[in-house]
Amino acid sequence: MPKWNNDAIASEILRRHGAGLDLSYSGMTREDLPLLRAATRYFGSWQAAVEYAGLDYEDIRKYKHWTNERIVERIRELYAQGADLSWRHVSLTLDPSLAAAATKRSHFGSWRTALEEAGLDYDAIRRYRDWSEEEVLRKVRDLYAQGQPLNAKSMEKNNITLITAARRRFPSWDRTLAAAGLDYKGIVMRAPFRRKRKLEAGRPSAPPTRSFSSSRR
Repeated sequence: MPKWNNDAIASEILRRHGAGLDLSYSGMTREDLPLLRAATRYFGSWQAAVEYAGLDYEDIRKYKHWTNERIVERIRELYAQGADLSWRHVSLTLDPSLAAAATKRSHFGSWRTALEEAGLDYDAIRRYRDWSEEEVLRKVRDLYAQGQPLNAKSMEKNNITLITAARRRFPSWDRTLAAAGLDYKGIVMRAPFRRKRKLEAGRPSAPPTRSFSSSRR
């Protein structure tokens, strides 16, 4: 497994680019998921990694000709990056071409329908823009004080609104925890041990062994 850092990721992106390989998000999902995951971990998004390598992300993306499938794929890509998918932000700042395509009658007709086709909760998406950095950190500290599991997998299952808002306000979930004054590595490491203890607690105990005397009465 490669030892990733910013420059190693950029070098691999440039190698793929020089070889004429697909560098779109969907292409990376199919062809080189480890590189995609490393880039997202180190840079916060695939776009940021591509631009760090000195490439034009707009030339890399394959969304020039919109279809329903590509609209849904792009929405899910942005959602995975923790982007603000409220209508105002997408249509004015994040990706106006996506917003325009999604709301055409020939596609979904409305932004709500496009989000729902991508499997997202429109009402929850609308609320993401209400979170400030201070509110995110306060909520994280509250959950920590309550003893709630704060590893990313648990948060995505139990509190998707908070972790999505956090990833939008901060580069990543681990940096959110660090900004809240918490030990990210400790939180991640505790989760597997909790699962191990839970499994061990659920196992039936071995029956007591009987000792038999060698002499008969």
